[in-house]
Amino acid sequence: MSDPLPAAGGTYLDQEAYIADFERRFWNLGSEGFWKLERMQSYDEGDFPSWQALRRGDWEESLRLIEELRTEYEEYYGKISAAGFALHRVRVVERPIAPYIQWELHLLRTKYEYGERVSVLDATEIVGDETGGPLPELCVLGTEAVYVLDYTPAGAPNGAVRHTDPAMVTRARALIRRLHSAGEPLESYFRREVAELPPPRGV
Repeated sequence: MSDPLPAAGGTYLDQEAYIADFERRFWNLGSEGFWKLERMQSYDEGDFPSWQALRRGDWEESLRLIEELRTEYEEYYGKISAAGFALHRVRVVERPIAPYIQWELHLLRTKYEYGERVSVLDATEIVGDETGGPLPELCVLGTEAVYVLDYTPAGAPNGAVRHTDPAMVTRARALIRRLHSAGEPLESYFRREVAELPPPRGV
């Protein structure tokens, strides 16, 4: 099963419209919460300071800038908890671990410490789900919407197709929930597979 949603249908949103639609819905998710599937092994994080430091080859500065986000994340995840929902993310990892993934797992570990429920899944474990190609990048907001995210060839965000049909939303959420349960909690994965890696090269 390489595509949990039909190829046709949905509403295409450019990046600006997608962000606006996402933000309008986000704080009213309810108990079903937020579910995200990350399958690609590299993205372009734009002008995000820690990402820019990594691209300059300054790994220590990149990690320091992640640490500086703690106050912001404490406030953000506190608001999410007060709103009564949780964030769930599945990060698929291919081997050898790509430089982007190594960096992102450091960032996600910080988010994990403040309450984001991150699960890591080796790409070999989803072979049965990818008989027709890689799983799509998905973001599910409660029971309201699922976005099939689009990216440029360089990995920059490029809008999304939004589906609001309840059956499609349920199907996508069930897929991510299943993968999340099959994966490993980020903290134990990070300690075993990431913590002792040398600084990444060739970003």
